[in-house]
Amino acid sequence: MNRSNYIHRIRNAREQLLDHGEVPEGILPDSIQRSWERCIETGLAVNLRPETEPAAVNLLTELRERNSQLLTQAQPEMESLYSHIAGTQSMVILSDADGTILHALGDQDFMSKAQRVALQPGVSWREDVSGTNAIGTALIEKNPIFVMGGEHYFEENAFLNCSASPILDPHGSVIGVLDLSGDHRQPQEHTMALVRMSALMIENRLFNANFATDVTIRFHTRPEFIGTLWEGIAVFSPDGKLLAINRTGAFQLGLDEQKVAGIEFDGLFDIGLVKFLDIARQSLSNHSKLVLKNGLRLHVKADPGMHTLATAISMPVSSREKNQRPRDIAPSASSALDHLDTGDSMLRKAIARARMSLGHDIPVLIEGETGTGKELLAKAIHESGTRKHGAFVAINCASIPEGLIESELFGHEEGAFTGARRRGAVGRIQQAHGGTLFLDEVGEMPFALQARLLRVIQEREIVPLGSNKRINVDIAIIAATNQRLRERVIQGEFREDLYYRLNGLRLTLPPLRERTDLIALIQRILEENLGRKDIIVQPEVLKLMRQHPWRGNVRQLFNVLRSAMVFMEGHELGVQHLPEDFFEELDHPQALGGQGIKLENANILNTEAALIKHALAAHNGNMTAAARQLGISRATIYRKSKRLHLV
Repeated sequence: MNRSNYIHRIRNAREQLLDHGEVPEGILPDSIQRSWERCIETGLAVNLRPETEPAAVNLLTELRERNSQLLTQAQPEMESLYSHIAGTQSMVILSDADGTILHALGDQDFMSKAQRVALQPGVSWREDVSGTNAIGTALIEKNPIFVMGGEHYFEENAFLNCSASPILDPHGSVIGVLDLSGDHRQPQEHTMALVRMSALMIENRLFNANFATDVTIRFHTRPEFIGTLWEGIAVFSPDGKLLAINRTGAFQLGLDEQKVAGIEFDGLFDIGLVKFLDIARQSLSNHSKLVLKNGLRLHVKADPGMHTLATAISMPVSSREKNQRPRDIAPSASSALDHLDTGDSMLRKAIARARMSLGHDIPVLIEGETGTGKELLAKAIHESGTRKHGAFVAINCASIPEGLIESELFGHEEGAFTGARRRGAVGRIQQAHGGTLFLDEVGEMPFALQARLLRVIQEREIVPLGSNKRINVDIAIIAATNQRLRERVIQGEFREDLYYRLNGLRLTLPPLRERTDLIALIQRILEENLGRKDIIVQPEVLKLMRQHPWRGNVRQLFNVLRSAMVFMEGHELGVQHLPEDFFEELDHPQALGGQGIKLENANILNTEAALIKHALAAHNGNMTAAARQLGISRATIYRKSKRLHLV
């Protein structure tokens, strides 16, 4: 059914609802029909949208405090998702488990329009308040959902197309919703896939943050999927009890992520946890293998966590010596750093300097533009050093509201502030004890908090908020910034004494546009991050990518490739699969800060136009057949043809 016919059917359904007070059968998708029926049962009048006001500032602040971990882990993925849809009259939204919007970012003019229907932070979009909508209906259906235009229960919301996916905590409970809302006139065929992928990434971030000190097993039936969005993650206590499992892992093992109590490691696999970890430690490979009781073989990467490390430390010396291999035949101390080397000389220089820090426990400061891979380098330093069995705890100083960052870093006692957790909370610094604390965007740390961080570095102890108790901490510190911190010091915005404390070893990462290893990097992302070894990148795509300004660097390249995977059906990545904003940036490099990129005389879009012209000619102007040949939808080829003035 084409779009115009469906819109007409929605109008008919609405008229029957207004005239007879019931939802007609067989017109709306099942999930939308169920939602309309619930709205009628709740007593919502379809022609009378309730007035809603955003929560007061202090209440919204408390709400954000209660959901601080969700906010912290979601914001990087929200920004990444928005980079895909910027300029398309859209916005990205995060709500809590009750449907109240916590955070939103998007195109400013569209966000202003959205405010007219109270689509803004502090407003509840529960279904029983705001009718059928992606946030509220996803919460009830407990599944991703797309709500198009007139499918919204209240007609005032019909200007919206919305894709939403619930976000689950590590125990399988819904703790929020990620939503992408846009103008209903804009094509959004692939937004649902992007939202679902982003929600899964948030869930994996939450998983890593909650169980940084426990035994973590990452697994898949295919080794190339470990470290990607599709890996299973399971966390065990040191004595082998399953504590939590992500939904991908639960699916692979045939478990319910909400019912893990009583499940033991040796009840799932043909080996006990302690013996497996001993084998994994002695393995010369990053990956080990496990066999399920049903005979299925899994490729596995194990992180023994701090609890297991502490148990090993407490063993008698004779026992440890019996169970450990000599240090000189352990896996290569710099294997994680070596893995980052894809052939660029400037990156190789940074990696070589990073090796110099191993074993010295000196602070490291990583400088580089946004998206150059500062956190990846920090993780590689951690995994290559003597603290690799400790936790790697990352905190983005720019993404956490100023009022929350102190409690995030230092933790707090019970009742330290309104909305604080009943039993208090351990801060990130204490979580990193025995491991590494990574301070991303450290230049954005509030000036007043910089003095407290300096004392931690000097005295190696913390005092949680609301407490007088001093807690000793043993941590390595790696900081990263996309700014020139020295200039911030001169401007009086960053403490000079802290700057010198952090700047033990300075590493500089090159921007992607200056790197010489683009082909190898593309291959690495496709194989290891997206799990696609079978992709062939056409020469025209590589040519365009070499000319791109890449203001978002490696992160932007990853997003472009991830988006292309959504558009692709076969094994060849062609120009037609690249997102539209990729071409817009090629056309307007001067709008990206004047990177000095000189494009060839021919307009880049001519390549795309030529491909579409050729396909249309080959099929006598048949849009459907041409779209099939190019591996895109009919709506996409029509939109591109119109934009390129081919129709």
